[in-house]
Amino acid sequence: MAISTKFVLRKKHESAEDQFAIMLQIIIDRKNLLVSTRRYSGEKEWQSKSQSVSKIHPKHKEINLLLRTIDSEVDFMIISFGKQGKRPSFEDVKALVKKLTGGQTEGEKKKLFVLFEEHIAKLRSLNRLGSAESYVSTLKSLKNFTNQKDPDILSIGLSFLNKYENWLIDRGCSIVTRSFYLRTLRTLWKAGIKEKYYPETRYPFKDFSFSKYNNPRTKKRAITRDQIELIASAVIDPENDSLINSKNYFLFSFYCRGLNFTDLAELKWTNIVDEELHYVRSKTKEEFRFRLHPAAIQILEYYRDLKGNSDAGYLFPILYKRHATIQSIRERKKKILTRVNKQIKELGISLGILKPITTYVARHSYATALRRNGISKETIGRSLGHDSLKTTDIYLEDIGDPLLDELINSTI
Repeated sequence: MAISTKFVLRKKHESAEDQFAIMLQIIIDRKNLLVSTRRYSGEKEWQSKSQSVSKIHPKHKEINLLLRTIDSEVDFMIISFGKQGKRPSFEDVKALVKKLTGGQTEGEKKKLFVLFEEHIAKLRSLNRLGSAESYVSTLKSLKNFTNQKDPDILSIGLSFLNKYENWLIDRGCSIVTRSFYLRTLRTLWKAGIKEKYYPETRYPFKDFSFSKYNNPRTKKRAITRDQIELIASAVIDPENDSLINSKNYFLFSFYCRGLNFTDLAELKWTNIVDEELHYVRSKTKEEFRFRLHPAAIQILEYYRDLKGNSDAGYLFPILYKRHATIQSIRERKKKILTRVNKQIKELGISLGILKPITTYVARHSYATALRRNGISKETIGRSLGHDSLKTTDIYLEDIGDPLLDELINSTI
């Protein structure tokens, strides 16, 4: 199929005073590419039929000369290639135009969902499965918002973001959930800019306020030290292995400085050295080493010679030799975590604890217990693996500041 070219006025603001970029449109096999001439014109000054600017444009002579030069040089290239039985590619024409003008290219329009799916595939190829899931859930939300209609990425502006935010609010999404979806979309946009899919001038978040999503307050997740003891002393039927495990995982997390479930599941007996726990936190890659609490040691003793324990050297019966791939390990941990959270919540209710309990409550409860006993935020942050005091402040805002509460209430 023959190559065709023409000059068009791109109807998007890139210059002041209602000036629009003059672009060379290159069409090959029904695909098109736009190359900037780095010249601008108003709509009234642009003559689409002659593909030139009128005399009322202050730089009409300079611009029209450049456009004629580009047109003739491209024609000459096409003829030269044709004599060799070849046809110039987009890259060939683009290189010629850039040589004449220094113009920049604008690729084919990207669809939002396509961009998401490409990014998800890239993350999965890098085994960044957790990050991939974040984009999968955000994409699902956006598809519901648009009724499965995939919008052009460059059609998305402030109005789209505001409507999406209001839609999330109407659906009852918490501020944390809204923040998650919007930040994921924003990160995707930045990645697209980096990959040159669209210009930075089209970034839609520059006028969108994220201030309400900075340090959003969530419901306090911690339970009291007495409630921890209530769970620890709960009598469970010895035949109910599953519930015993759920209880032990929760308590082990609390007694091991708010140990994350992902890290707990991957602990091996080789991580225990002289009653100390040595491990590297998966999220931050930070090394931890500390002496185990007597209650944590007691839990380990339960599993030391337990029938049916892991055959791959793990402390707890979560991962086995059959979980040999990153995907299988992730799916197994997700399955067990869902079960643990369900069972520990039900156990809490049976003990009269009204606050919903999850494994993450153990981490918050650990921090609260330290704060109530006068431990500084700096020390709490270090023990939790936070890389800055700001992170710890945000964390303690979520659970409140029980030490400050007690100080104020005992004073007034």
